[in-house]
Amino acid sequence: MKKLFLVLALMTNGTASLMAFQTAPAQAGTAQERAKKGADYMSKELGLSDDQKAKWEAAALERIIANAPAVEKLKGSTTPQERKSMRAAIKSNQERFDAAVSAFLTAEQKTKYNAVKESIKKKMIERVKHRKSQEGADIDF
Repeated sequence: MKKLFLVLALMTNGTASLMAFQTAPAQAGTAQERAKKGADYMSKELGLSDDQKAKWEAAALERIIANAPAVEKLKGSTTPQERKSMRAAIKSNQERFDAAVSAFLTAEQKTKYNAVKESIKKKMIERVKHRKSQEGADIDF
């Protein structure tokens, strides 16, 4: 009986581990789906009107499409110089996006947006630090 229980426990653990590897990445979906998801999230966070939400979604879609080649290239093998160049392009696209959304946000919404961006940035840094600590590498920010 103990052996049967042990075998069942090991099989369940193995199945759970396998399922963890099969989960989709956080940014799965088409560019349109990701833009809509981002617009929905920011609509809730910033209290966007329907018109602002539509403009946000259009600006986000434009940014996602502009970033797609660089993001794909970064997933592959690249040199440090190529990574630096691609990050600069992504940063430039983000700055254009920020300028586009700033044009239709109210002052209060801009303040909230900057706070949300900082929160997301902190979470991203913590994820990177955690991942690097798991790998045993040192990282400075």
